[in-house]
Amino acid sequence: MEQKRILLIDDSEITLAMEKAVLEARGYDVRATSTLMEFEKMLADFKPHVILTDIHMPEAKGTDICRTLKNEYNTQDIPIVLFSSLKDEELEALATQVGADGYLSKAHGVEALGEKVDELFESIIW
Repeated sequence: MEQKRILLIDDSEITLAMEKAVLEARGYDVRATSTLMEFEKMLADFKPHVILTDIHMPEAKGTDICRTLKNEYNTQDIPIVLFSSLKDEELEALATQVGADGYLSKAHGVEALGEKVDELFESIIW
């Protein structure tokens, strides 16, 4: 069975490292970046099964990234999860607004991210 690929973008290097470690421990192939340019390059080269994006970043908002990717033919079917320090209610509203496939507040901890991604993959028929 093919290893599932996840692409992360977050402006915090520390958060990225923790997210990457948690997801790799669950058996995922993970690429992570804090810059939009690197994200775009990885998106083309890596072809992720899922994208996880922070919302508040200096170069771009995760909501804008999500909206753009959901409107592009090559990326519209890639599930996107918003992962932010916003409260669940705000994240849910934003996720609905921009067409994200899921959301998770960082307040739940990075371990919850692994569980959320597992659930997302279980609900997707490959």
